[in-house]
Amino acid sequence: MRTIRRRMAVLFAAVLALVFSSVLYASDTEGSGRYDAVSCEKDGSGYQCDGEYLLLNRDGSGEILFNGTTYALKWKLDQNTLTFTDEDGEEASGTLEGNTANIRYLDYDYVFIRDDSSLTGTIDEGAEEVGAGEAPASSDNTQKEPENSDIAADVTDSAAPSGEGPAVYIVMNREDAGTPGNSSGDESVWKYDYIALNEDGSGVFLYNMAAYGIRWSREGDSFSFTDHRGNEFTGQMNGYRINGVYGKYRYTFGLTDSTLPAYTLSPGDWGKGLPYVVDEADVLPDAKEEQFLREAEELASEYDVGVYMIFVRSRDVYTWSGDISTLSEEIRAGYSLGIGSTEKKAKHETNPNGDWKDSILLTVAVNERKYDICASGDYVNWAFPTYGREKIRDASVDDLHENDWVDAAGDYLAAARKVLSVAAKGKQISFRNDTTGRLIGIFVPVILALLFGYGITAVLRSSMQNTQKAKNAASYIAGDKVNFTRREDRYIRTLVSRTYSPKEKSSGGGGGSFSSSSGSGHTSGSF
Repeated sequence: MRTIRRRMAVLFAAVLALVFSSVLYASDTEGSGRYDAVSCEKDGSGYQCDGEYLLLNRDGSGEILFNGTTYALKWKLDQNTLTFTDEDGEEASGTLEGNTANIRYLDYDYVFIRDDSSLTGTIDEGAEEVGAGEAPASSDNTQKEPENSDIAADVTDSAAPSGEGPAVYIVMNREDAGTPGNSSGDESVWKYDYIALNEDGSGVFLYNMAAYGIRWSREGDSFSFTDHRGNEFTGQMNGYRINGVYGKYRYTFGLTDSTLPAYTLSPGDWGKGLPYVVDEADVLPDAKEEQFLREAEELASEYDVGVYMIFVRSRDVYTWSGDISTLSEEIRAGYSLGIGSTEKKAKHETNPNGDWKDSILLTVAVNERKYDICASGDYVNWAFPTYGREKIRDASVDDLHENDWVDAAGDYLAAARKVLSVAAKGKQISFRNDTTGRLIGIFVPVILALLFGYGITAVLRSSMQNTQKAKNAASYIAGDKVNFTRREDRYIRTLVSRTYSPKEKSSGGGGGSFSSSSGSGHTSGSF
């Protein structure tokens, strides 16, 4: 009997130990797994948090991917309260309910969702490459607080991911290089700045809404580029960051996996160019598009200038800035549009940079009803001054206003040919050298003046046809009264006071012309 009791006690104790250990194990492993960030906020403002994750292993270890760098951590779960401390001693706390973790870490508020396929507590091979990277940033250059919350940091540490277009580094911070921390101008302008790097050493630098073709190089951590105007950027490339100075500004750029909107115009790499006619808006019949393409190719062959036109449904789909002239700049620089220096243009080609090619580009955003005429290259900037670009505008915009896309395209090419034909004779298009414009400027005012004079004369004759001049004053006397059939008041002097008030420029209708800091000339507006 005593033996049975002893055996029962041992069995009961074993059962209790098993249950107790199971409870403890369950409490330690209940929240384990990989959690992907689906919502990220800083000071109440949300931003894109692609790729950031939280990994909780069953043994209480784990890691967090934050700002492109992985940090080891130790975590605890007490009922629904989750806390962890990273390898630098930074603490985080929040709640874990079901598959959702709400965490506050380094003044950032995260919402993580557990990936049920990763409950083993390990990262799949592809995610590990993205998260940790093969060459993480050195501790000297790691920053735990990104200056620009729009950066998506889940990309590998490479200069240019192959097969997916250029590597894009978005601006995170810009300040006065002479006095760090000082303001660097209107952020609404420079917040769109980026560096795009192609594998062949070419690229684009968008600076203050203007696009520059660049040639870049990297040796170790040293990074530099020279733009098509000869300006230099010098700095370092560490991990997912580019830090350096351009002109009077000190920049910090962060690598993103976002594809440049303008890149989607063509399936090829940026540096491979575009056809002379691109109809993304599908407003040109196929036969007409082919005809215009042949005409543009003929112009390029005859005058050594790339003549392009691009119709898009919406500009916002193709540029982060939402500006039609910036879109033209990105297309021109990104696809390296135009034709380089030739003997025909040698007299006016002063920039030795081969990326500064000659092109004239008409960009039309159909939905927003916006257009931009962009002239780039030394020769084209000479051949298409403001007067030349406005010749193209005057030829095309009326057709655009009537949604007559075919006539607009045809008139654009015809106007471009007219300007180029004048330039081929060594003359710059102007009122003096524009025969058609000069004749219109001379004869139209004369004809209008004659018509106006004839109209006034006809009115006067009509009002006087029922009257005749009296032979003497007695004719105006009726009985003892004087009868006048006409009375006339004559003013011999009038004093008029006027105050001059200049009119404001209008951004609509015909639009306006300006020169970009990149060296391109623009004529833009609405239709």
